Amino acid sequence: MRFPDESNEAFRTRVEKAGDHARILVLACLQNQKVQEFLKQGLLKENGLRLCPIVRVEYEQAIAFGRIGETLHATKNKHWGTGPSILPLEPNDEFFVDRITYLYRENSLYNRRFEQRFRLKELLGKEHRKLVGEAKYFGKAIFLRRLTTRQAASIRRILKIEPGEFWRAVNGKFLNLPQRDIQREFDFDAE
Repeated sequence: MRFPDESNEAFRTRVEKAGDHARILVLACLQNQKVQEFLKQGLLKENGLRLCPIVRVEYEQAIAFGRIGETLHATKNKHWGTGPSILPLEPNDEFFVDRITYLYRENSLYNRRFEQRFRLKELLGKEHRKLVGEAKYFGKAIFLRRLTTRQAASIRRILKIEPGEFWRAVNGKFLNLPQRDIQREFDFDAE
């Protein structure tokens, strides 16, 4: 595509630069270990990767792996900070062949909110876990009005917070929740 009033020399320079970038993306894609596995398994075709390589689309808080167009489209409404930057795959990048793969960074607010909601559901148990979805769906006033006395008491007893604070936690305020219990292994051979 040529820009209006673009000289032949400027057009040629821009096209050559784009070609250099494309070669870098294709070469890195073909050198990736997962791509090599998928090629051997017949899940990917080298011709297809030469036309549209799998790349890293990086944001401040997350990385998405996939083909350029579909990955940019899938991430266009994500709020992951500055970005996107389209970068070549690294040799040991891992991703799924049949879908876009997301990798969240440590500073990802999106992932922290997701993990907190998951932990709230775990702590509330089977009977009250649906309250997390209701708090996310309804505004605070409606959520508190719909809450039964028993549900409010369960929030206070299990989480040791008020229902209004629970609603804020579901919607983005971070809490210091108790850590998950971890199953430890014992070394019975040591004497």
